[in-house]
Amino acid sequence: MVKQEQQASSHLLLLDAGDSLFGDRFLGQQTQGKGVVEAMNLLGYDAMALGGGDMRLGLDTLRQRMAEAEFPFLSANVVLSGTETLFTEPYVIKEMGDHRVAIIGLTEPGAADAVEGGVTVLNPIETARRYVAEVSSKASVIIVLSHIGVEENIKLAEEVEGIDLIVSGAGQVFPGQAVQNETTGALIVQAEVSSPGHAGRMVGVARLQIDSQGEIKGHQWAAVSLAPDFADDPEMRALLSSD
Repeated sequence: MVKQEQQASSHLLLLDAGDSLFGDRFLGQQTQGKGVVEAMNLLGYDAMALGGGDMRLGLDTLRQRMAEAEFPFLSANVVLSGTETLFTEPYVIKEMGDHRVAIIGLTEPGAADAVEGGVTVLNPIETARRYVAEVSSKASVIIVLSHIGVEENIKLAEEVEGIDLIVSGAGQVFPGQAVQNETTGALIVQAEVSSPGHAGRMVGVARLQIDSQGEIKGHQWAAVSLAPDFADDPEMRALLSSD
């Protein structure tokens, strides 16, 4: 399905909102996330947010996975404990036709528990406000990859002006339609909440109509189930079958 979308669209972003490296028993736990990164590289991901589940790998192993990835791990609010040094990149800016798109990562505060004091997770709303202001002069479209939970995402959309799209990856799944804040216009979408052994069952597809000023004038959203009528990709099957 991903390849079909990539072939059909000249401007496409493939994004992940976090907790993808450790949960699945084979690709995650048995390979310490290495298999997941290899699969994501093959699919051509553009960015992923850092989630608390990913932190369970430990900082050293997580750094190895980050080095192996052909896409950035993003978190604007995870810093090394006792410092102001970010653990990873806070955002990335992508050229998409006539637009520059900023993608900011946010991590849930509880993620720090996984590494026993190795990092501190800053307030996500305050952090988002800071980085949205920073990237607003660099990009006309702002996307947040958020692993802070549904209620916090609703608060984020309400309180931080300038966000166009929030891709949510934690908490309960939203209804089938995107949720749009009436005040700020920010859209919130979430495909599913993955569970062990079932990662990748659903793929969220957002189609945005963006005007020359970078404002979203229309959108379509669907969470697509990867049912058997989607044929297996030969390259991915070969990767999953390798030792």
